[in-house]
Amino acid sequence: MDNNPAETLDELWYKYKPKIYNYFRIQFDESTAEDLCQQTFMNAWRYISIHAGCVRNSKSWLFSVAKNVKNDHLRYVQLHQMNYSYDDLYEKDIPVETNIDESISFQKAFEKLSEEEKQLLSMAQYLKSREIGSVLGISASAVRNRIQKAKQHLNSALNDFDIHI
Repeated sequence: MDNNPAETLDELWYKYKPKIYNYFRIQFDESTAEDLCQQTFMNAWRYISIHAGCVRNSKSWLFSVAKNVKNDHLRYVQLHQMNYSYDDLYEKDIPVETNIDESISFQKAFEKLSEEEKQLLSMAQYLKSREIGSVLGISASAVRNRIQKAKQHLNSALNDFDIHI
């Protein structure tokens, strides 16, 4: 990465902002996704300004930062006993877009997955298994196995809503 933190963050922002935002948007409403996305880049900027040149794989590293921001947010919500609701289900970027009922059913099926499964499927849209493994600290083959199981669980949950992919 470049030694100038401002230029580096600018490059990361334009290259990865949509992907990081969508990573959060799958699990949260628009406002929360935007806030968490901005927090990710603020954390990245702080790190880069101190450790310029230390980041080898920008994409994996940035998703690691995003994962930590998401986990911090979830801990905060749990600590403050807030009940999080998905008010904007119909606005989410959901793969099944045939009608609003199927979109909502897909979201409900997705919510039945464990946090790890949601995270894996979200990250798999943007990262290779090797990169996900780097973020999560597991091997690429373990990532592929876990993603396969998560897909099976999602398909099973979708069957409960009579949606077949």
